[in-house]
Amino acid sequence: MLGQNPERKKEMMDNLDRDFSKLEQQASNGVASGGKRLRILIADDHALIRDALAEVIQANSNHEVLVADSLKEAHDVMRNTPAIDIVLLDLNMPDMEGVRSVEATAKLSGTGAVVLFSGNAPRDVVLQALAKGAKGFIPKSMRLAALLNALGIVAMGEIYLPASMLGSENDPAYSTRRSVGGGAALNEKETEILRFVVAGMSNKEIARRTTSTEVRVKMHMRTLCKKLGVGNRTGAAIKARELGVC
Repeated sequence: MLGQNPERKKEMMDNLDRDFSKLEQQASNGVASGGKRLRILIADDHALIRDALAEVIQANSNHEVLVADSLKEAHDVMRNTPAIDIVLLDLNMPDMEGVRSVEATAKLSGTGAVVLFSGNAPRDVVLQALAKGAKGFIPKSMRLAALLNALGIVAMGEIYLPASMLGSENDPAYSTRRSVGGGAALNEKETEILRFVVAGMSNKEIARRTTSTEVRVKMHMRTLCKKLGVGNRTGAAIKARELGVC
């Protein structure tokens, strides 16, 4: 756990300090906030990390930040505070019961998004949490500039995962020709695009990464959604994880 690892705490605090001046400039230019004010709840029993993160986010964006030091307190805050947009939920709090607690928090959040926020989380646990309603995973070692971008992605209804959490060509779950739930198979290009969707990339970003056009990416997305039996890209990302496609 992070509380038992001074080196990980130091890494987190060093990252906060390193990015502070950069974020000040971003905030003054309106970049860090993304133009939308979010209400964020940080649920973490490590006061040093929780309070420092809350202070820096508030100082460098237009977001409102609430804090809780346990799952119980987080649920109390959620019941008594309207319209919480994002809940950053530490998996390792003493009163957490794994994915079951994530599912309960996701149900309580209503239209809000629950994002796992931990120093370390096994990939299989993260995927189970996504299947139960979580909208992503943000490691505590992430720099603040990247964290604010991740929050913006989640706020737009997308799922965020760091690149290290994604499968690779050497992963048994990866295939360039993978059957989708016994139905139509994804070709190599569709699988590549789906992996970028799971990573939270926009059509424009995917087009740039695949040296394609946004129109062509949208065409692939329509085909993907049809094959997966879902109505939008968020559904495609969730379905992909459930089936082990990405």
